[in-house]
Amino acid sequence: MDSAVRRIEQQVALLLRLADRNRRRSPRLERTLDRSAYLALRQLADGGPAGINEIADHLRLDASTVTRQVVAMEQAGYVSRGRDDSDGRRVVIEMTDAGRAELAATADARAEVYGDVLAEWSDPDLDLLAELLGRLNDSLEAHTRAVDARTA
Repeated sequence: MDSAVRRIEQQVALLLRLADRNRRRSPRLERTLDRSAYLALRQLADGGPAGINEIADHLRLDASTVTRQVVAMEQAGYVSRGRDDSDGRRVVIEMTDAGRAELAATADARAEVYGDVLAEWSDPDLDLLAELLGRLNDSLEAHTRAVDARTA
């Protein structure tokens, strides 16, 4: 196997561990959304109200896992459940004003922390990192979908 691929794998594993440790140890992130709520609310902010299955598909999670997350977010006041206007049988999840505020606060806190971490990086390096991470995520998503299609 290509040595660059092995180095990438090792760096991604380390990135995930360090990012998680940084999140747990950063005082600015103490009272912010956990990753699952943050990503679910991001999806609702970007795409509008959605059903449990849509959220689960987007997050690549089982619907039962997302249901538990939605219940917790509902209890916290970040989302509400309603019925689809065009299909009354379908439940849709919508972000509340409190959810929007918490999402914005979490995004700001996370951006501040990463701003500190990357303070010594040049703007071109930051742009390149953002582009390459986007490409990596796109490739991971495409690979997952291809594996799912082969096993379906």
